[in-house]
Amino acid sequence: MYHAIQNPPRPGTARISPARLALAGGCAGLLALQSLSVSIAQVPANRPGQPFEVPLRHAPAAAYGPDVRPGQTHPNLQDLAGIAERHRQAGEPIQALHLALRVRDYAPRNVQAIQTEISSLSNLGAPVKAYDLSLRLDSDLDQATSARLRADLTAARIRSAIERRDRLQTVYRYDQRNAPLDALLPELEANQRAFEPGSIAYQRTLRDRIVVLRELNRMHEVLALYRELQNANAAIPPYTRQAAADAYLALRQPQQATPIYTDLIEANPRPSVTLLTGAYYAAIESEQYDLAERWLVQLDHSTPVWLDTPDTTREPEPNWERVEVDQLQVLDAIYRNHHDEGTTAARKLFEKAPRNVGLINTYATALRWRGLPAHAQRQAELAAAYAPEDRQTRTNLANNARDLEQFDRWARLIEPLARTFDQDTTIQRSRAELADRDHFSVSGQASIGDSDGGDAVDGSRDRELLLRLNSPWSDNGIRAYAQEYYRWGDYEEGDARFNRPGIGVEWRWGRKHAWATLSDDGFSGDETGIRLGWSQWLNDHWQYELVADSYARETPLRAEREGLQGRLYQGSLTWRQNESRQATLEASLLDISDGNVRSGMNAALTQRIQASAHHLTRAVGSASLSHNSQPGGVYYNPEDTHSVGIALEHDWLTWRDYERSFTQNFELGANSEWETGEGAAAGFDALYGHTWELSRTWSMNYGIGWGSHEYDGESEQRTM
Repeated sequence: MYHAIQNPPRPGTARISPARLALAGGCAGLLALQSLSVSIAQVPANRPGQPFEVPLRHAPAAAYGPDVRPGQTHPNLQDLAGIAERHRQAGEPIQALHLALRVRDYAPRNVQAIQTEISSLSNLGAPVKAYDLSLRLDSDLDQATSARLRADLTAARIRSAIERRDRLQTVYRYDQRNAPLDALLPELEANQRAFEPGSIAYQRTLRDRIVVLRELNRMHEVLALYRELQNANAAIPPYTRQAAADAYLALRQPQQATPIYTDLIEANPRPSVTLLTGAYYAAIESEQYDLAERWLVQLDHSTPVWLDTPDTTREPEPNWERVEVDQLQVLDAIYRNHHDEGTTAARKLFEKAPRNVGLINTYATALRWRGLPAHAQRQAELAAAYAPEDRQTRTNLANNARDLEQFDRWARLIEPLARTFDQDTTIQRSRAELADRDHFSVSGQASIGDSDGGDAVDGSRDRELLLRLNSPWSDNGIRAYAQEYYRWGDYEEGDARFNRPGIGVEWRWGRKHAWATLSDDGFSGDETGIRLGWSQWLNDHWQYELVADSYARETPLRAEREGLQGRLYQGSLTWRQNESRQATLEASLLDISDGNVRSGMNAALTQRIQASAHHLTRAVGSASLSHNSQPGGVYYNPEDTHSVGIALEHDWLTWRDYERSFTQNFELGANSEWETGEGAAAGFDALYGHTWELSRTWSMNYGIGWGSHEYDGESEQRTM
């Protein structure tokens, strides 16, 4: 499918569609004529259904029609000039140019013929030639014509500037790409001051400014001028409305953009790829996935792989826009949480055109979004080998460095990108995340529970609190923190407390994480403990973690009440295939000061079983076993316990507005539990909660749950 697209134009290549020419020129369908001969024989007639032919130079007046009177040596020039102007006003500039040139053939200084020739050239998309002609012949144009000619000249310069901008992007001169358009803004502003408010030329200038500001991503100014046109009840052509829709979308107002896109598409029998793509993103960003699918289907059906050419002997020409549509289909699958489909499609596209930098980067992005940054980095490095200065390649490399926790490299890559592309939301978000490392942060979690129904643990009320304050990260990946851990329970024999304020330091770099926390009950010195940890990702799929604590908070609260303490040794191994499947195995040993050694092992397998844009469902299978070397005592301490269970977890993304979202969380679980001397029994858990993403850096979740489990042969219900 893409064998002919191995070496596509690099991003920013000047592939100017007729729609974009219309945007820049202010009049759909006009071509920028490089030159136009004044020879009548070289100007083709194009009157539909009735070809226009200029009579020979010495033909009688009757040859021009009944409206032309004869003169002494040639047809009446006033009549010919008047007919020429009527053709121009009727939308037939080529016929008008024919006749105006014939008049000037007889009378080179005929004022009306000169003005018609100038206006016709401008109408045909040759405003530079028209303007030069007006200066050379010193024509006395009326104010409206003069203003229109000046506006046409500026429009031609806009077309040229857009083409120049695209060429600069083709050679990755991103820092200079906006200069051609920036240089035209003073000219547009001068025109606006010179033209009479409300005139056609004035409104034309507003529309042209909108085009330029849209290209420069100055979206607030685009909308300000658009509203000015609306308030003046001026005619607003489709390209101006599309620019306004693009501005609404860029400013995160997709609800305002969607109806404009929809109207434009429905009014156009062959909407452009850029129009349909804008409508697609407006639908996605306003969470209208059904509407987004409609536009994507239309894009797919209306964008062929090969361009139609009338010459069947020529080699078929590939349609570059088809590549953009296929890339969008990859991203659409991922937006809907169908990561496997999206990644598979991206890989197939890459395999068909392994040197296409855009497709390489799309595959790399899909891999990173699946949580496989090392795989993504290998793809991005391949893209960098072909196009190291490409914008998307550099962005991928920067975001891979972030996910691989190569923080110094991340900073080196993202900072110049952020300065050059100050309107790119993906790049600016990555830069903001980097800046977060220079700030303090805080986190906290708390739980309150109430248990009833058994005598084994009978903690009728219990509470747990963990608060943590983090310092900014240093350049070498180190930060300090202070934390408070507090646990409290009320039993028949009285309450029990475990209070451990602590301070610590951690290091995180290259997907390695080490930490040390020093804690004490009020820092008396008698119960000082240290908790050490180390975690490392070996690759995208395997991670291990080791923890040791000389004064473990995992010690039963009743044991703490009796003055006992425990030392913890724990290790875990995680295998993560992708975002849909993960398995964890954990082994632990808790050495309690009464001589009891509690050993345990836990295993869990998580599998996503349903995914859509707003719903995710996972099945979690788990198994655990525990053994105590000295059963019995003052705390719940059976010799052996076993448990096997399964749970269903469901997340419903109920509302989202960019970084802000509200998700409802559901969980149902069932277990088969067994303990020494009591046999097997069933256990159940249910949970309902909310997760709020309040901004990019703040989130909150809470919930209520209920469970029923067996302890020493008795059923205990717990609400939390």
